[in-house]
Amino acid sequence: MQDNLITTLVALLFYLATGLFGGNSSSNEAVPLTPVNIGENSKFPLAGMITSQQANIRSNSSSSGSVIGSTSKGSHLVIVDEKNDWYRVQTENGADGWVAKWMVSTKNIPLGSSNLQSVIATYYVENYQDDPVGQISLANNLDSINTVIPFSYKVDQHGAISGRHYSKPFTLAKSSGAQTLALVNNIQGSNFNSNTIHRMLSNANSRSRAVNGIARLLVEQGYRGVNIDFENIPASDRMYLTAFFRELASVLRPKNLLVTASVPAKTFDDKKSAHSGAFDYQAIAPYLDLVMVMTYDEHYSGGDPGPVASLPWVEKVINYTRKSFPPRKIVLGIAAYGYDWGLNTGRALNNRGIQNLIKKHQVAPKWHSEYKVPYFTYKNWGVTHQVWYENSYSTSFKADLVKKYGLKGVAVWRCGYEDSNIWSVIRRKLS
Repeated sequence: MQDNLITTLVALLFYLATGLFGGNSSSNEAVPLTPVNIGENSKFPLAGMITSQQANIRSNSSSSGSVIGSTSKGSHLVIVDEKNDWYRVQTENGADGWVAKWMVSTKNIPLGSSNLQSVIATYYVENYQDDPVGQISLANNLDSINTVIPFSYKVDQHGAISGRHYSKPFTLAKSSGAQTLALVNNIQGSNFNSNTIHRMLSNANSRSRAVNGIARLLVEQGYRGVNIDFENIPASDRMYLTAFFRELASVLRPKNLLVTASVPAKTFDDKKSAHSGAFDYQAIAPYLDLVMVMTYDEHYSGGDPGPVASLPWVEKVINYTRKSFPPRKIVLGIAAYGYDWGLNTGRALNNRGIQNLIKKHQVAPKWHSEYKVPYFTYKNWGVTHQVWYENSYSTSFKADLVKKYGLKGVAVWRCGYEDSNIWSVIRRKLS
């Protein structure tokens, strides 16, 4: 979550399609779905799986409805409504329609997963309203995930909080006993905005407005707490950022609300860094209940090719973070993506996009024994490409570090873009 991230529904779609952390392969695009209103007390959404050899998806809840698509046995989907003997479903490839109930089995999502000792969190993002990618992944993995962080709100220069409540992931999380944190960022237009966050942080009235707005939002919507994701903060605002966290904690903690933050990975304290200089780890530690350390983008799209998060680098970040934060507060950021570097820049790819490249160019991925990550090269129109990425195997080594240092858990960016096997790996390693 560095440069070129986009919030607002329109800008976020552009960012996630072409920029950092998004799948850039056209094969990953889906058709926008018709909105479905789901009340918080409804039993929907549910996770489902096709049990018949082939199931037609129809335009309405009747066998006379026109066939708008089909899906095969074992396919996962999200059930969002029911009518008589039919379920309204959303499939992994974006289809939205009705399937006969007898063709679908619903998944039993165990209750009480929030009581797990370790935090297993995922950031939830929608490319467009009712984008099913994150919903499918979340519904299928709530036996592992116990903390959901929807990328949903932003703050402006005056401290006003705006955004939209994602009812579907909230309801899914609630159904399993998982906790939900409302993420608040400083994105304006197409970037994390330095000027916006400077003006907000440096003005006591704006900070107060932001703090009170966040508290009101959490109480009204029923969130367990907040995840602050402020980035591109001017290094000179270091003391203001600390003041913000202090003021936020003073308001939220009496209400029994969690104060958490996504922070840049650091191996030393460069007080002049435009990326991380504003974050005084030692000063903000008392005010944060959890700190999600973004241990990814060691190499990024605008830099030289290399691992997104090599194991030696991640371990250095952990060791530096432990100097200021007790292990029980540290949540390790896990990347679920990779980069494909061509001529002078790279593009972000989700796991499906990476697998498509492997298949298209018939390459055999390699394993880097020191970095503990997979990579491969291929040629396209005479240009040699390097692809470095993360998968369930590389994730297993990072989960081992969580156990080694007694950290609180992991936070995966982002839900639905991952190698689906990472959840079972994480659950096994952290149990």
